[in-house]
Amino acid sequence: MTTRLNAGISINNPADLVAAVPPMLGFAPTNSLVLLTIHDLPDTPRFGTTMRVDLPCPGQRSQLAAHLLAGPLRTHRPDAVVMVVVGDQTNRERCAVECPGSEVCQDTVDVDGSPPHRELVDVVGDSFAFAGIATLHALWAPEIRAGADWACYSSPDCCGKIPDPKLSTIAAALTAAGVVTFGSKDELRELVAPESDEALARRSARIDALTDELDEACGPDRTSHDLKAVFSAIRRTAEGAALTEDDLLRVMIAVSDTRVRDVALGAALGESSDAAEQLWLTLVRKAPAPELADVASLLAFSAYLRGDGGLAGVALERVEKTRPEHRLGMLLRQALEAGIPPSDLSVIARDAAEDARLMIEEDGAW
Repeated sequence: MTTRLNAGISINNPADLVAAVPPMLGFAPTNSLVLLTIHDLPDTPRFGTTMRVDLPCPGQRSQLAAHLLAGPLRTHRPDAVVMVVVGDQTNRERCAVECPGSEVCQDTVDVDGSPPHRELVDVVGDSFAFAGIATLHALWAPEIRAGADWACYSSPDCCGKIPDPKLSTIAAALTAAGVVTFGSKDELRELVAPESDEALARRSARIDALTDELDEACGPDRTSHDLKAVFSAIRRTAEGAALTEDDLLRVMIAVSDTRVRDVALGAALGESSDAAEQLWLTLVRKAPAPELADVASLLAFSAYLRGDGGLAGVALERVEKTRPEHRLGMLLRQALEAGIPPSDLSVIARDAAEDARLMIEEDGAW
């Protein structure tokens, strides 16, 4: 789920709506159902959020509709949605595991010449209509790239070629704001991919040694030193100063204290937010387990607050692979799937940071 920069686009031009999907999500989706929420439809329509889910197996269509209505759509209460289905057929391997049965792996191309996944669109659209949410457009494309075909589910005459997504009005506005659109979700995952196993093992050993050194040098005043290390690194990143490997490891150690980490969440709310996110992104690639989970959660939170659900999602994937029980990671995943607005999440973060400060003050370390 993503909340991106609003930009002018006609809701009456289906080709432009399809082309807007990659910049709105942050990557070009494959085998996906994408929803663009529309608000203030009777007056001046505006986009709200962009949601993407994997194409469901045939037996899961109704459950998917119910999940969307109970989570993101209930939270945001749009007047209407634009549905964009991307892909020719279901994921056979996934469906064979998740929905065992004789029909789950069949292609979903309808015999009447309608675009693929017609039944999915009908089931989801009917469920939305029952809940009072209109489907403004239901569109299909095998992939979203310049020159690819697109079609409407409503009429065989409603079809054409997709204009270049990179040249869309929304893409231009997002690019001007410094937002990057990736060619695929795998490309986005590469952004947070770890360095070599050898480098991670070397850092893990150095973290153990550095932790022992800090315990001996700082004693009971360790928490105040941890806070200084984190915010000094953020400040120096903002100034463009280079950080040594020990500087980076020092931050990893510091935010492994949940109180320090929760205070660090507040960095996403102030003027240093860009520098903080840049630091978390650097650390995610360099952090060994278990330190990875905390820095990846900080990155996910920062990206979420900025409206970049794609980056938040891939950062949380790394948390879940390393420490699936990580509490902050679990809470952020629930927020992402429920569609909690970034503005609401920022209030939660301020409260968490304030609680952490109070705990540190009670220990006499603030």
